[in-house]
Amino acid sequence: MKASIKTILAVVAMGATAIAAHAAGAAATPRVVTVDLGKALNGYWRTVEETAKLQAFEQSANKTAEGIVAEGRAMAEKFQAAQAIFTSPVATDIAKQQAQADAQRIYQDIQRKEQELNDFRQKAVAQIQQSVMQTRQALLVEIANKATDIGKAKGATMIVERNAFVYADAGMDITDEVLAQLNAGHPMPAPAPAAPATQPPVGFPAR
Repeated sequence: MKASIKTILAVVAMGATAIAAHAAGAAATPRVVTVDLGKALNGYWRTVEETAKLQAFEQSANKTAEGIVAEGRAMAEKFQAAQAIFTSPVATDIAKQQAQADAQRIYQDIQRKEQELNDFRQKAVAQIQQSVMQTRQALLVEIANKATDIGKAKGATMIVERNAFVYADAGMDITDEVLAQLNAGHPMPAPAPAAPATQPPVGFPAR
C-alpha cells in the first residue's frame, strides 16, 4: 500500500508535534530524526495481513460478478431463442405470439440483471476504496506513534519524513528500528498469491 503525500505529511506532523511538545521549554539544539513512512508501511506485518484480506475480498467480489454475468448470458441465450422462433417462417402464429411475449419478458429481465451487475460493481468498488483508505490511515497512525516513542527515547525534538529531504544522513533514520519494534513477535505473513491474469467480466453479449 502506498500512502498519499497529504496523509504522510499529516501523520508525520502528528509525531513532530508530539516531540516538540515533549521538548517545550528546553533550550537545546534541535535534534531531528527521520522515518521513511512508505518503507515502514510496506514492511509492517499488518500491512501484508490487511492487503491479503483486501485481495480475498476482491476475488470474492469478482466471483459474484462472474455469477451475475453468467445468469445474464443464460437470459440472453433464451432471448435469442425466442427471437429465432418469432422470425421463423415455419413457426405458427400462436408460437410467434408466445415467443414475442417471452422475448419481451426476458428482455426486461436482462435489463434488471444488467442493473444488478452495475450496482454490485459500484458498491464493491466503493467498499474497497473505503477499506483501503481507512486501513492505510490506521496503519500510518500506528507507525507514527511508534516512531514518536522511539524519537522521544533518543532525545529527538522533531521527526520528519525522510523523503521530504534532498539529503539526510542515514544515521538520522529510525525506520528500521520502527519496523523492528512493530514486527517484534509477529513473523511476516506470506504475501497473498497473485490473482490469475484474467479479465473481469465486462457484461452480457449483445441482444
